[in-house]
Amino acid sequence: MRRPKTVAVLVAAVVAATAGAALAVLGVPVGESSPAEAVPSARPSADGQGVTASPAPADVDDTVTADDYCYVEAMIYYRVKEEELAQTLLRKDDIAPAAESFAKRVLGDDLAELDGLRAWYVSWAPARPLEAPADGPCGGHGSDHAQMPGMPTWSAEQGLVDAQSPDAERRYAEIARDQNAGMVALVTLILDGDPHPDVRDSAEDVLEREKTDAAELAALLAP
Repeated sequence: MRRPKTVAVLVAAVVAATAGAALAVLGVPVGESSPAEAVPSARPSADGQGVTASPAPADVDDTVTADDYCYVEAMIYYRVKEEELAQTLLRKDDIAPAAESFAKRVLGDDLAELDGLRAWYVSWAPARPLEAPADGPCGGHGSDHAQMPGMPTWSAEQGLVDAQSPDAERRYAEIARDQNAGMVALVTLILDGDPHPDVRDSAEDVLEREKTDAAELAALLAP
């Protein structure tokens, strides 16, 4: 996946974001008791002419659109949540080896992917819409992306926190399966449009990874 060059003009954008957004962008670990608070909150805005964004500095890629930025923000939410779920499972005792191996691989894959996503999140901030979009690939995600397809409910997450093996492995796999389906739905919408080349590469990588994940999760959920 290609990486955009880092742009150093957006410290103010990070400062202006919520404390939770800054934690997610900077990669600070989040406790399982405050899962959604650590990922960047969407602040997409529109006037009568459609979605608008802050003026971009001259050295920022002006081909990046609000949809590109929304994709990056949404994927950070998905991957940070995925990390939290994996860490929740791995803190438990006597986890089945296959589930433990899957969760550890997820953590490693997410670490590599989030590195690139966070760089885009910062350098592409001028394309960030100011209000949550009502339509488009990220339409209906809400102001904090909590309504994204596949994001686990509080009760589902709490059920995983409270569960022990072997129920914990099944709960984890069910949540991961549903979240993966949500990610596939998002990247499919993105690829149906005209995304930035870096976003297209990222979305295609997500689809390839989800094929591997789906096979392993199906095995974990097999009777």
